[in-house]
Amino acid sequence: MSAKFFSLEKKLSSQLVKLKKEFGLFAVKAEFEAEGSSFRDLLWLRRLTAKENIPLFLKIGGVEALRDIKDALDLGVDGLISPMVESPFGVVKFIGAIESVYGRQKIFKSINIESCEAVRQVDKILKVARGKIDNVTIGRTDLSQSYFNSKIEPDSSFILELIEELSYKIISNSLSLTLGGSVTSQSIRLFTKYHKMIKARVSSIETRKIVLASEKMLSKKNALKEALRFEEYYLDFKLEREAWLSKPERERLAKLKERL
Repeated sequence: MSAKFFSLEKKLSSQLVKLKKEFGLFAVKAEFEAEGSSFRDLLWLRRLTAKENIPLFLKIGGVEALRDIKDALDLGVDGLISPMVESPFGVVKFIGAIESVYGRQKIFKSINIESCEAVRQVDKILKVARGKIDNVTIGRTDLSQSYFNSKIEPDSSFILELIEELSYKIISNSLSLTLGGSVTSQSIRLFTKYHKMIKARVSSIETRKIVLASEKMLSKKNALKEALRFEEYYLDFKLEREAWLSKPERERLAKLKERL
């Protein structure tokens, strides 16, 4: 491996430590879903997070993505997240899929509410999830897009008011609540205006890679910037790693072209 690769790995580790000590780092996230992480990506993240005793959560490709759940078992992840749960049956399938691999072994379970259909079905979804699921994440990006209305955006008042309404239902069913989806500095300013609701009912706020305690995300200067910096370092690290690991193939390709 190149010296640059190990330098980037060190920066990643240092950033994780900083997020843990100063910004209330709850977990690191990876996705087989929208992000399309490879098994190798997950191996490296597991190595980094395990070294610093930081939980690693994996968002699988669907409520019943058995292959992903089996990979999660091999990797030793600490939590599983199901995207796009839109019905109580989706919760049943998610729980059943996990139990078919993990048996009675406890693992953190979270479901994403991120469509208008999920909102319509939320009472039934939460009734099934109560006592079996640990957390609900409201994915503001997909949720806003699911209404097919250009005026409804992640930071719009419609979504914020909807989050407030849903938060009561989620907490009353003994589940924790995470907010995610296109979190920007503008989002943080808007969340601050809803500080009473956030403080009382939202336990964490997430970027694509980092889940921070909501109190720290809102009160600590540069919390969002530092969370996004980890993702910047991570992408640099991935690109450098893939460039190095593909070096033999690139060299072989150059030789083949010389012969043709």
